[in-house]
Amino acid sequence: MTTHEEADAYLAERTGSFEHRAVRYRAALEALRSIGLDDSHTLYDLGAGMTELDVVLRVDGAWRGRYIPVDLGVDVRHDLEDRHPPRPADHAVALEILEHLSDPWRLVSRLKRAVNTIVVSVPNPRTVDVLGIDRTHRTVITAEQLQQAGFVVREELFYGGVYSDGDPDALFAVWCADRACARP
Repeated sequence: MTTHEEADAYLAERTGSFEHRAVRYRAALEALRSIGLDDSHTLYDLGAGMTELDVVLRVDGAWRGRYIPVDLGVDVRHDLEDRHPPRPADHAVALEILEHLSDPWRLVSRLKRAVNTIVVSVPNPRTVDVLGIDRTHRTVITAEQLQQAGFVVREELFYGGVYSDGDPDALFAVWCADRACARP
């Protein structure tokens, strides 16, 4: 089991500025807006870390909905490997999280039963060494796997090409219960 101290130490290892990380948060905001994000919605932020997605949603997006951070730094009793959403919500966002899980598809399956929309980003295995980027990465996730799970996927440059020699270094994907809304 991870402790609060271990979770905080991991976050302290992160490098780069908020603006560098906000590229993916803004992509999530735009995807959510395109499918009708509004102030009555509830959103889970899985692996919320420093809750910077919330900052972008509220400052850049002027969103006033219900934001629920899910992170080991918040509650160590609920490892994402075994996470069951405690209540239905409109959206779940998991940016750079699935690759940290042994079985990310179990979490995705649980989320599909609890939310209307899932927005994810993962390192792009076509251009980067996913397992070599971070000692806590456990699973390589491909665009094909995301598509087979019902996600609409596009390649993005979320890390400035540092790990990919300038090629798209991330996969950004959106799943919607109403497949007509799935356009990242």
